[in-house]
Amino acid sequence: MGITQGTEMAFIWRIAWISLFFFPALLHAQEVKYLDLSSTQQRTELRHPPSPPSECNGGGCIGGGMGGGSVADGAPDQRDPHALGVYLLQVIPTEIRPDEPFDPEFKILNTGRVPIELPIHPHLSDLQPADESVAFSYFSFALVVQGESEPESQGSYVPALGFVELYGSHEHDGTMIELRPGEWIRVRATLKLHTWPAEAVCARLRGGFWLRKNTYRPQPGGAFTDAQNLYPNTAPTPSIPVHFLRASAAAHPKK
Repeated sequence: MGITQGTEMAFIWRIAWISLFFFPALLHAQEVKYLDLSSTQQRTELRHPPSPPSECNGGGCIGGGMGGGSVADGAPDQRDPHALGVYLLQVIPTEIRPDEPFDPEFKILNTGRVPIELPIHPHLSDLQPADESVAFSYFSFALVVQGESEPESQGSYVPALGFVELYGSHEHDGTMIELRPGEWIRVRATLKLHTWPAEAVCARLRGGFWLRKNTYRPQPGGAFTDAQNLYPNTAPTPSIPVHFLRASAAAHPKK
């Protein structure tokens, strides 16, 4: 009997010890926000000062504005404790015509070991200062659907890509959210594909993302945007079977 009691006590202590590590994570395993963008008309236009007057002489006129942008690239670091998994929960409808909108629903889960901040505001225009000549920085988070052929996890690339972007800044309350490990948000959106297969095909869609820090620099007649890709590690997620229909005669894949 003594041996049995000792074994039971050892088992209880082992469970208690394991709980010290895993129970806090279970407490945080919950949905913390749901965003429905399916009927939201996003405002993403940014302002800049007007162009200066044109200077004209016998050889013509010089004036107008200019703009552009740059993207600083990089790569994930497996030692980085930040990680995200973007799950494509459903697509409505699953028969997708390239020139018509469809509704994907995403689950964005913090699969890392530390908290991570994400932008969650649909309107980029709200983040710009009142003075249109002032540069400002913001984060952008694109939720992506991308195509692949059957079977799952073995299929090759299918040229189907669509995305919706969210924006945020620490200077604007409520536009950023912190996800602790195990926490997630859900986002429903309405979008159209930017690229699609030339022929009708049965394939799959998988969720993905890109995360960036951007600086918008307005100038008379235009603006420059500098973007820096951020690379939290990516957790693999399952894909959803879909049927890409042939585009209507008025729609053509973008090159």
